[in-house]
Amino acid sequence: MTTLTITHTHTEGTLIDGTSRGDGSADALKANRWRWSRNLGSWYIPSSRDHDARGWQIEATARQLREAGFEVEIEVDNTARPTAEVEADKAARAADRAAALDAKAARHQSAADAHHAAADQISSGIPFGQPILVGHHSEGRARRDAAKIHTNMRKAIDAGEAAREAERKANAARVNTRPEHPSTTANRLDKLRAELRKLERQQRPGYTVASGSAVIAEVSHEDIADTPRMEQLREQIAYWEGVRAQQIADGKVLDTSAAKAGDLVQVRGGTWWRIKRANTKTLTLESGGCSIRAQRHQVTALRPGPDAD
Repeated sequence: MTTLTITHTHTEGTLIDGTSRGDGSADALKANRWRWSRNLGSWYIPSSRDHDARGWQIEATARQLREAGFEVEIEVDNTARPTAEVEADKAARAADRAAALDAKAARHQSAADAHHAAADQISSGIPFGQPILVGHHSEGRARRDAAKIHTNMRKAIDAGEAAREAERKANAARVNTRPEHPSTTANRLDKLRAELRKLERQQRPGYTVASGSAVIAEVSHEDIADTPRMEQLREQIAYWEGVRAQQIADGKVLDTSAAKAGDLVQVRGGTWWRIKRANTKTLTLESGGCSIRAQRHQVTALRPGPDAD
């Protein structure tokens, strides 16, 4: 009986070892949304790298494989990697993917050029406007030439489209090799901080988990302890706060911490707005009888109001 091993780490994601072509494991894996990777030489769960293991998906896969006659072992390590290492690894993978797609685009474009040249070479020997002379001794060759021209042009068009698609994907991959946009960093920090606050609330004494009117569980002093996820969130927040501070130091994002009511701001350029009210994360702005609310990280210019000293 074949033994299969499902492993999970933050570095590699969720993989399975021990499968082989035609052994009957593919049906169970496909049914549970695994994919085959030629680069890895293994089945894997998409988007499982740098996340905790999806226990429900792993258990469902193992159960179906056992029903198919396999022995299945499961090894899970949910130890998170430092955020700096995760981001560096992500950028390196994106650069490798972009380079591979650039090479693929070049191959397709070369093929397209070759097919165009072949079609042009054949058509250059045919007088412009020359019809196929039915019944003439040249009819057979003329029809073969027309078919070859059509085939080469079709292949040239298909190869050109494939080259453009590969180039589009390469450009998309290159986005992940560049420094993150300041607005993206700000939104990421907001999301991470909100999740951490939620988990911290759940750790306070007296916090209850209820279903309707029935209390399922209540947090006591003995239950209070940081969870691995809370520790990971604090590490991620510290990393991205460093990125944010560097963005401010480099002038890529405006520091609006001193903005106050009465000051004037621009939001992504254009109109100058007067700050009506300044909150921790947002600014209420007014101009010409209109009023809007903007996130602080959307402000691109700031100057003191006319009443400032």
